[in-house]
Amino acid sequence: ETGRKLRQPADEEEGVETYSRLWGKSVASNVWLGSAAATLVCAVAAAREIDFMVPVSLVLAPLAMFALALKPSYVRGSLSGKTFESISAVWTLALYLMLGIVPLLLK
Repeated sequence: ETGRKLRQPADEEEGVETYSRLWGKSVASNVWLGSAAATLVCAVAAAREIDFMVPVSLVLAPLAMFALALKPSYVRGSLSGKTFESISAVWTLALYLMLGIVPLLLK
């Protein structure tokens, strides 16, 4: 949810509450990254229970590092908030696939 509501000032719409407008770009992107980190920790813990910790880590950790690397560009204004929206979608899909469908298909 947080990743969907990160925008550059020029992309803000009147009447639409976004985290980037409410908290500022830096804080809002930090919240998104913190959420991704917490999700990663929980996903790895869940994956441990199904003996799938390494594959989950190998998929999700690089996505989190990629998002972390993009944060400075977003805060400076040279990267659209849409990028974080896309990463959020990929993150959710990867999480569900790696904790549900992929282990089921491989076992």
